[in-house]
Amino acid sequence: MQSGIEELKDGLKAMIVDRLRLSIDPATIPDGAPLFGGDSQGGEAGGLGLDSVEALEIVVGIEEKWGVIIADDSVAKEFRSINTLAALVSRLISEGGRKAAGA
Repeated sequence: MQSGIEELKDGLKAMIVDRLRLSIDPATIPDGAPLFGGDSQGGEAGGLGLDSVEALEIVVGIEEKWGVIIADDSVAKEFRSINTLAALVSRLISEGGRKAAGA
């Protein structure tokens, strides 16, 4: 049986692939891989190389699917990997979903 955070990670991967029309299997996205290009860690293989327009699409997808509000500063600070996204969404859900994180 999966834990809640593992289910959340799987849901995030599926939503990202669907919304961005990526031609990859969501299960192949590593939890810790960088989501965006220009990563100072050296651009690890497995990263998605997403851009700011795609980040906005992910925000909208998360807000629609989980009914939470994501503050702009959370995007800059917490949209690094599936792991950090799952932690953010989990925290927002536990706070009741309607608080703007960090605002």
